[in-house]
Amino acid sequence: MRITTIVCGSILASIAGTAVACDLPKLVIIPPKDQVAGKEAEIRTAAGAYFTAMQAYTACIQAELAGAGGDSAPITVKRTLVARNNAAVAEVEFMMKLFTSNVGAVQAVPLGEGKTER
Repeated sequence: MRITTIVCGSILASIAGTAVACDLPKLVIIPPKDQVAGKEAEIRTAAGAYFTAMQAYTACIQAELAGAGGDSAPITVKRTLVARNNAAVAEVEFMMKLFTSNVGAVQAVPLGEGKTER
């Protein structure tokens, strides 16, 4: 019984360890609309890098979920990865609205398949 507990604990720890392997990108700073003048190019470059990094981040999370067994993954791992994916998508949606409101139109960056429902 003790060996089984140790083996199962090790397996879960390794799965959980891979669940934190994806690095969340730093938020881009989007100044208020009245402070954007003359900084548009710099802000667009920083925002573009952020949106690209977030796309890679969500792809990483989705790959981690697939690697953990997808729908068959342990429930805790699955819930954690799905929550992280959905939070990242919500963050990007908010940042895109903020960017559009303060700086101007942004070219849409698809984030994988969007929110994951599992």
